Amino acid sequence: MLLSLNLFTFLIVTGIVGGVISLTTIVVILITEKEVEFLEVEKKRAELEVLLNESKFLHLSSQIRPHFLFNTLNVISTLIRLGKKQEAEQATYAIASLMRYHLKDGEPLVSLREELEYVRHYLTIQKLRFGNRLSWSIEAPDDAQNKSVPLLTVQPLVENACIHGIEPSVHGGEIRLSVHHEADLLIIDVVDNGIGVSDEVIAEFERWKETKQSADDLLSIGIRNVHSRLVHQFGSGSGLTINRLGQGTASRMEICYREV
Repeated sequence: MLLSLNLFTFLIVTGIVGGVISLTTIVVILITEKEVEFLEVEKKRAELEVLLNESKFLHLSSQIRPHFLFNTLNVISTLIRLGKKQEAEQATYAIASLMRYHLKDGEPLVSLREELEYVRHYLTIQKLRFGNRLSWSIEAPDDAQNKSVPLLTVQPLVENACIHGIEPSVHGGEIRLSVHHEADLLIIDVVDNGIGVSDEVIAEFERWKETKQSADDLLSIGIRNVHSRLVHQFGSGSGLTINRLGQGTASRMEICYREV
């Protein structure tokens, strides 16, 4: 019997609630369903939106971009229809891990190791979406990964590079995340070779850091939030800077532990 759209939607969201085991089981069920290829993707997406908006994950959906959630669910369904079992399981595990990480919302600080693992899950999903148009790398010394960072401050930099740098580029590009540290200083660089942030956006960001007022909505709230949280948690010696490269954008997060 054809797997109904309502049941498909219910299984995906229930799987996210139930954890990795439930998610893996659901993917296997969906993949072995012979008639799954006949699912009407557009109608399913509409039903997913309704269910997500009514679910207890509404709070998480407001933190994780709703479009990212829906796009990820569509990626999973497409992979299933194409018979790509391993990739579908990979995407399902990644989105479940992202959503569970948001349950740490009450924890002001986490280890950089945890934050980078979140970034890896995020980039895994984006890689499945963009295919060969996106490549990425993360380099971080083991001892630096034990440093404490505010929850969900690294991923917005990567998301900004992906959405505003790589996605609009016809040929895609590469995102490189690197970590450097000294005794009291942690530096996290996120560099992409996409279309590059405009001088106007950089000027507005610098003006906002001085005045906390923004005349235009050129820069994402997430980026401003990262800078504010760093300064609030670690003092004025910490924060975020953004620079335009010859091709692409470089974002640098600095955390000065001396002021804590």
